[in-house]
This record gives sequence, structure tokens and C-alpha cells, in this order.
Amino acid sequence: MLVVDAWVLATVPYLAPPGSVLREALFAVAWIAVGVVAMWLRRGLLARRILALSLVLAADFVGSFGLLGSDPMPRLLVTLTATLIPLQTALAVHLGASYPTGRLLDPFGRRVVVAAYAVAGVEAVWWTFAHVSARTCDACARSYLHVVVPESVHRAVSLVIGAAWVGLCACLLILLWGRYRRAGRRERRLLRLPYASIAVAAALYAVLSVVAAPRGTSAWGVSMTTLIALQVVALVAVPLSFLVALLRERLAYRRIGELVVKLAGGAGADLERSLAIALGDPTLTVAFPVGDGFADSRGRPVPRPEPDDRTTVTAVGEPEMPMALIRHDRSLDEEPALLTAAGSATRLMLENARLQAEVRAQLREVRESRARIVNATNEARARLERDLHDGAQQRLLAIGIALQLLRQRPGDASLFDAAEGELTSALTEMRELAAGIHPAVLTDLGLVAALDALAARLGARVVLEAHGPVRRCSPEIEAAAYFSASEAITNALKHAAPTLVRVSVIDRDDRIVIEVSDDGAGGADGDGSGLVGVRDRLASVDGTLTIDSRRDHGTVVTLEVPCA
Repeated sequence: MLVVDAWVLATVPYLAPPGSVLREALFAVAWIAVGVVAMWLRRGLLARRILALSLVLAADFVGSFGLLGSDPMPRLLVTLTATLIPLQTALAVHLGASYPTGRLLDPFGRRVVVAAYAVAGVEAVWWTFAHVSARTCDACARSYLHVVVPESVHRAVSLVIGAAWVGLCACLLILLWGRYRRAGRRERRLLRLPYASIAVAAALYAVLSVVAAPRGTSAWGVSMTTLIALQVVALVAVPLSFLVALLRERLAYRRIGELVVKLAGGAGADLERSLAIALGDPTLTVAFPVGDGFADSRGRPVPRPEPDDRTTVTAVGEPEMPMALIRHDRSLDEEPALLTAAGSATRLMLENARLQAEVRAQLREVRESRARIVNATNEARARLERDLHDGAQQRLLAIGIALQLLRQRPGDASLFDAAEGELTSALTEMRELAAGIHPAVLTDLGLVAALDALAARLGARVVLEAHGPVRRCSPEIEAAAYFSASEAITNALKHAAPTLVRVSVIDRDDRIVIEVSDDGAGGADGDGSGLVGVRDRLASVDGTLTIDSRRDHGTVVTLEVPCA
């Protein structure tokens, strides 16, 4: 179209000064350059929007130079210009409403664009038939479809069209402001300059439409000074701001290379912060799968990252088993190549960071478990002291008193009987206390016999099942398994109100598996103090605890300990 324009200007006489021609050509070339840059950056849909506007600009500006003569070519170009000038306004609204993706994602934006094309269509028809530029001189080319319209009618229609454009400009400003408020910090930085230039252009076009409507013309025809101001804003400032924003996105790829150099050169580099800087997103976070949950780069447990209105989550590696989950600004979804480059460049670092996060999480868990074990030990010692003080110690004191009384009343049979009874009770309590500390049957006969004795003491609601022979393990392993199972059984009887608690012991693949199941209320809290203590006790011997507890479906607690 620019070649055709040059050929027309070389062969058809016109009134416009060379400066106006050069200015119009510069405006069209500026938009073409931005469209080419957008295509180079693989922003295909946005590039097509820009190049569509560039095409209209290149196609309609020749007819506005005051072509002279009555030949078919000048008259055709004047007719084409009258039709296309309103269309370029609608295309500009479409481009502004769809920036930066080129897509209209919200219903309000789609309605604004549809209304802009409708108003532009009405204005294009009206200006095609009532175009008045030919009145500027007798020798100027006239439109093929030009008809004489009463001046009052022309002004009234122009007033309605101008009011419609003012309303659409206001709607466009409201649309852009709402999107900017909902945008994340990274997206706001990308939108700030382009949205500001679009807002200035829309506001200026609305003001000029208010001035032009009563005069029976459009915003483009108020005066040469205002026309130049509108063109500078809409056709230079806006494309330049688009160009700056697009090139700023391109610089992010360079930061990916700097990220690789930084991470390769410093083992202590903070991967999350480095990624945030490279991608230009200060809100970016990285979560690594650790066990059944997630941890940050410092090993602290964090919830699974979830998207919201401003952010989204990208999995690095296999979606089913991701190496890491990156929560980032949603604007990065429009740059999948950038995300892919960041993921590829940092894949090894991410794997190392994941392993470090896992180690830190395990270390944190060990420290917390150690603290809980120390607290539990202190509590057990205090409870043992209280039991000795309130039980056996009182019995022994009673025996001592009886012996003192025997000195005073030798031969008193009742004192002998009382002393003997207290001694028997003291021995019984000491045996029970010793069994609670470490039952003798566990040492002598093993885990199954100790659990069987425990079930017998707890009554008919506890049933033990041993599937096949169960080997003997080290005393530490058997003690951890016995007391963990005892705690699980006690929790079930105390909290679940079951009719039956079934304890199953299986020797499987160098591991002893104890399953404690009940038919109670279910809904057990795996983070409760009782089960956390069981987990800590098992972890001290490399054992594991698994809980399956659905409300109204009972609870199954599975304990596994190694027994090589």
C-alpha cells in the first residue's frame, strides 16, 4: 500500500504540503514497524491487530491530501478515504482493548469493540455520502457517492456520532483502568506505558469529538493544529509505547542468560529470587514436592501453590511428578517461550534446589521431632515421679508406720496383716509401673506376645491377629513398635468409641507391619499430639506411620518398622 501511495503521489496532483505527506507516511511506517517487532517476538495475534491498523492507515491517507482533478483514480481514493477513516478509529479501539495479548477475554471489552465497529460503520456510510472535504476547493476530486445533504441534518448526525465516540472513549478508559487494577505487579509494569498512551489518545479524541460534532465534522477535521496533536499522540506516542513494552519483554530473554551465569557461578545463589529477577516478577515463588507436601527453597513447609486472579502456576518437569511448581504473574502465560527458556536454563539448578529443600525440610522435621521427644521424655519422667510418689511411695510409708507401731505393740497381729497388705499392694503397683515402662513379656517373648498381653488387659474390644510367624527384632525396634501400637490402640478406644479394635501383625519383606483398625467415628487428625508422638517414635528407628481415616468409615493406622 505504501508503494501504491508513492505511485499516486507521483502521478496525481494534490494540494497538501510535503510536510503533511511525510508526516502521514511516518505515522503509517511507525505502526508497521511495531507490527513487525510484535511478529518477531512471536506475538502473532497482537501483530495482526497492529498490522491491520497499519494497512488501513496506508490505504486511506492519500485521499486526504486534497487530490485534484476529476479522473477516476482521485475520485476513487477520495471515496475510499471517506470510508476508511472511521474504520481506523474502530481498529484502534480494538487494538487498545485487546492489548497486550490481542484477545478480548472479558464480555465488557467485547461489547465495547462491537459498539466501536457499529459506530464506525454508521460514520463510514455517512461520510462516504456526505463527505465535505471537496468543498475546500472547486478543483478537488469529489467522492463517487457524494450527495448533497442539508447542513442542519449533517450537523445533527455528526452530533450523534460524536456523542457515541465520546461514550466509547469513556468505556475504553473504564475498561483499561479495571484491567490495570486487577493486574499483578509484573503485568502492571508492562501495561503502564502503553495504557497511559492509549488513555491520553482516547481522552484527546473524546475532547476533539465534542468540539467537532457541532461543526458537522469529525475529530480528525477540527483544525490542522489539533489534527497534528491527535496524530502525534495516537499515531506516534502509542506505537512507540507499544514498541518500548515489547522490547522490554525481549530483554527478559537476556536476563535468562544472566540467570544461568549467576547460578553457575555461585553455589549459594537464591534460586527463587534469581528467577523472580530474571522473569521480572517480584511475586514469583517456587515450591518443591517433598514427601506428601511442598517446601520452599529454605525447606520450610508451604501449601501447594494455587492460582488466583493475578497469578498462575506452572509445573517444571512432568505434570504428574513435577520437579517444582512455579507460581508467577499470569502475564507470563502469554510468553510460553520465556517460561520454557527459564525452566530449561534452570532445570539442573531446580533439581539441586529441590534436593536441598528436601534435605532442609527433613532437617527441620528432625529438629522438631527431637524437641518433641525431649518434651515427651520430660513429661514421662514427671508422670513417673508422680506415680511413684502417689503409689508405691505411699505404700512404703504405710509399711514404715506399721513397723514403728509394732515396736510399741509387739505381737499385734493386725499390724502384721496391715504391713503385709501394704507390701503386696506396693509390689503390685511396682510391677504395673514397670510393665508400663517396659513390659517383661516384650523382652522375654517378643512383640506378638506383648501385644497379646496388652489386648488381654484392655478387654474384649481389642482383638489381635498375627498372620504367620513374626521374627524377633532388636530391642529398640520392638519397643518402638510396641509402644506405638499401644498408643494407637489407646487413641482408638479413647476417641473413636469403637465396638471393635483389630490389631494385625505381619512380617513382610524385612519389615514388621502393624495395622490398627477400628469401626469408630473416623476423622482422626494426623497432626494431633498423640499421633505426632507415634510418628516421632517410629521415625527414630526409620519407621513410618500411615493414617486412613474417613469420617463415619472408621480409622486404619498402619505402622511399619524395619526388621532386617
